[in-house]
Amino acid sequence: MRPLLALTILAIASHAEGADFTIAVPPSPALPKGGEVALVAPGQPGPTNKGYQPILKSKEVGQALDLADAGPFDIYYTPKGGLPVLAVAKWKVAKGANELKLGSHLGTVYVRGDELPRTAAVCVTATDDPGPGEKGHVAIQTVGDYKEDLVVPDGFYAVWIVPANGAKARKVADKIRVLAGRQTVVPE
Repeated sequence: MRPLLALTILAIASHAEGADFTIAVPPSPALPKGGEVALVAPGQPGPTNKGYQPILKSKEVGQALDLADAGPFDIYYTPKGGLPVLAVAKWKVAKGANELKLGSHLGTVYVRGDELPRTAAVCVTATDDPGPGEKGHVAIQTVGDYKEDLVVPDGFYAVWIVPANGAKARKVADKIRVLAGRQTVVPE
């Protein structure tokens, strides 16, 4: 297990020509490696949705990005191989230095899987989701195997596994509480 989310986005007044702000995304050992941060106009489609048009995105943590206005922005975080999650809605940059800690909005689910069958996928959903393979299923986050962090916003969730043998998906945890900046381990 690794420590939890500590990725920080800093928006600092910039002296760069044509850019009023610079957003620095410093590396964090607490996040799954290879994550991407995207800024989108509030209420507009996020990553993987039709009509997605980011204002700014970083595929490389540690890269400084220039920004022309103060927002507001919806900020999405997409872990490598995972699904994008809305970390913060309507974030607005104030004059001067700004700091946004994604760990104040996101937590992780870690499924041990020691007593569970081999899996093709581990999925986090809303508590009332019908589950993978069913009509109306919507995954919030998914990974291919146990012992990988599933990054999700603060809230209550269900955890499903899709067995590798093709059997029907099954719910292994329901109404688990994920707190921002913390890791929730399943089973507890």
